[in-house]
Amino acid sequence: MITNELQNLSYIFNFSKIFYESYHKKVPLINFPSTLEKLINTDIIQLIKSSELHIIDKANIWMEEAYLNFERISKIGVEANKKLILELVPNKIQDCSFIQALTAFNERNYNIANCLVNKKSLIDNENLIKSQIKLDAFKGISLLFPYDEIPKTSNNTQQHQNQDKPLKYNLQIQHIYLDRFTNSLLIHTLDDSKEDLKKLLQGHYMVKPIKFSCPANSVIKFFRERHEDGVIINSKSNTKEFIHAFFLFKNNKTKIYQQSSLSNITNFLTRKTSQSGTLTKIIFIE
Repeated sequence: MITNELQNLSYIFNFSKIFYESYHKKVPLINFPSTLEKLINTDIIQLIKSSELHIIDKANIWMEEAYLNFERISKIGVEANKKLILELVPNKIQDCSFIQALTAFNERNYNIANCLVNKKSLIDNENLIKSQIKLDAFKGISLLFPYDEIPKTSNNTQQHQNQDKPLKYNLQIQHIYLDRFTNSLLIHTLDDSKEDLKKLLQGHYMVKPIKFSCPANSVIKFFRERHEDGVIINSKSNTKEFIHAFFLFKNNKTKIYQQSSLSNITNFLTRKTSQSGTLTKIIFIE
């Protein structure tokens, strides 16, 4: 049985790759900076101690992926500047605080995995200590990605302009059911996400992710049911990307709000049999 601690560790060690793949798939990246801020503050050593019996066969994979991530991260945003490779041109993506923090985060992860594989101490390993010091420099800092690195207009003007942008993963809901659909989900969103949820379901461009107070699978099940009764009229594939791009759910162990994995969303959107265990039921209110 997979422990929550092991799931959290797997997410930490796979985070850099998930970001890299999302960037190249042109999936909205709005959730990643805030998630990395939380992951940087996670006590990874304590998670390892809690899952020590389960990580022996994982450490090699984690180390190999972290090694590959060094090159993956270094290539993010570089393609657009390839014609200027002989010039010292600033690269907004590589120079932003999020990518710098992600690089330090991946280096720390690599050194931890290396210690696990080679049975080295996690307490006094020099490389690990140095990489952790680099990462600690990003604690308490708001990490930014290029689209919000240097605002060119006031917040109000920028927000108004953003609302006119088309949404790549727009959810198509039968108009007569839109209010019922929205109100059903509002009950299970955090207070500071309620207005954003309304705007998102109306098709506005969103910058902030929507945070839910209930488990991810409850929300996904609600979406599946609305597909089945014809309220949502676009494809489940589009709905999967929509949920993954804009919704965050609280991990009860780490207290971090994070995306549900694409595989989990696919599973719950397409499953025919009942889920074992108890889920929070989201009622499609009248």
